[in-house]
Amino acid sequence: MKRPPLTRIVRDLPRLVPFVGPEAQERARGKPFKLRLGANESVFGPSPRALRAMADAASENWKYSDPESHDLRAAIARHHGVALDNVVVGEGIDGLLGLAIKIASEPGSVVVTSNGAYPTFNFHVAAQGAELVKVPFRDDREDLEELLAAVISRRAGVLYVSNPDNPMGSWWDAAALDRLIEALPDGVLLLLDEAYCDTAPAGAVPAIDVGNAQVLRLRTFSKAYGLAGARIGYALGHADLIQHFEKVRNHYGINRVGQVGALEALLDQAYLREAVGRIAASRETIARIASDAG
Repeated sequence: MKRPPLTRIVRDLPRLVPFVGPEAQERARGKPFKLRLGANESVFGPSPRALRAMADAASENWKYSDPESHDLRAAIARHHGVALDNVVVGEGIDGLLGLAIKIASEPGSVVVTSNGAYPTFNFHVAAQGAELVKVPFRDDREDLEELLAAVISRRAGVLYVSNPDNPMGSWWDAAALDRLIEALPDGVLLLLDEAYCDTAPAGAVPAIDVGNAQVLRLRTFSKAYGLAGARIGYALGHADLIQHFEKVRNHYGINRVGQVGALEALLDQAYLREAVGRIAASRETIARIASDAG
C-alpha cells in the first residue's frame, strides 16, 4: 500500500488523546451520566444577554466571523485597561497554548510544567517535538520554587503555570507569582493559565502588566462565563509578543456566534458575579455530598 509522508515527530507520538469526552463514555456505557463534573462546565450557563445575542446572530451565520475579532478584543482591552494590540483571541485557551508553543518552542527545546497539570498543554509540547520537564506538586500545589529551579537548571524557554490550578483547585497568591515573574531568567516565557481566575480569591490574581514581554496571561469564556461550547479564549501580553500570534493563528478559526456571545457575556459583569456565587455555593454542596459519602 502506498503511504503518505509523516514527520518523525508525529509518527513517533503515541496513539493517545488528552481527554475522552463524556459523550464518548456515554456511547461506550450505553446510557447517559447523571452528572458532568469532569470538565468543570458551568451548568448555570452564560448571561441571558449572551444567549439573546447568540440567538439573533444565528441567522447571520452564513457570514464568516470577523478575522480580527475587533469588537471583542476592544471590549477585552477596555475591561483590562490595556491596548488593542495587547489582546489576541483564540479557540479557547487550548488553541492559544498550541500557538504559544509554536511561537516559543522548537524541536528539542525544553518546556517546564507540573507533573499532573493540564494534559492538553503537554500534547502541544509533544507535537512540537520539544522536551517536557515535569516538576512534582508540593502540598497539592504547583511548586513555584522547584519549577523555577528546573527552568534555570535545564535552560528552559517556556514555563507553564496555572493559577488556580487544574485539576487540584489550589492557588498561589499574587505576591508569590510576582516573585516568580521577577526571577525569570532572560529568554523565558511564562504561560500563566488563568482559566479559573474568575472564581479565585481576589488576592490570587496578579495585576496585569503588558509591559513585561516574558508573561502571557491566558483567559477563557469557557468556565465562569458558561460558554465552554463556544470555544472562545484570549491572551494578554506585550504587543511585540502578541503580534507574533498574527503570523500563525487560524484567522477564521473563531466562530461568529461565539464572538457575539463572548462580547455580551463580558459586558454583563453583574451576571458573572451571580454565576460565581452560585458556583461557590454548589462547590460546597458537592463537597458535602462527597464527604458524607466517605
